[in-house]
Amino acid sequence: MKERTEKHKEQSIHYLENAFKFIDGGNSEKASEFLWGSMTQALKAVASGKEIRLKSHRQIWDYARELSKSLNDKDIFDQFLYANSLHSNFYESELTVEDVAILADGIKSTVAKLLELVSEEKQEQGA
Repeated sequence: MKERTEKHKEQSIHYLENAFKFIDGGNSEKASEFLWGSMTQALKAVASGKEIRLKSHRQIWDYARELSKSLNDKDIFDQFLYANSLHSNFYESELTVEDVAILADGIKSTVAKLLELVSEEKQEQGA
């Protein structure tokens, strides 16, 4: 599981970096999909650290909601919902780069928070 957790974490960071490159390049659709990917990979990293595998959109959705509740952090699920709307933007192309950039900062903060949970779990397991 440790390898899978690290893989999800690295992929989340990679997608987040690409999202901001595409925002800078003016491509809202690609940036949207990378932000969605970053969020889902961060959630998968947290779940994997708890030996949970998320294989479907529904499982990711449910996990985001439950994690948000268990941590008493409404922002996790709210930002997940924003990321989900960006996922739709990849196909629908309705949002401008400015719209995506506005949502990107909150998603970036939440991804950082999720990845910090992975780091904390590693420290607890090593102690």
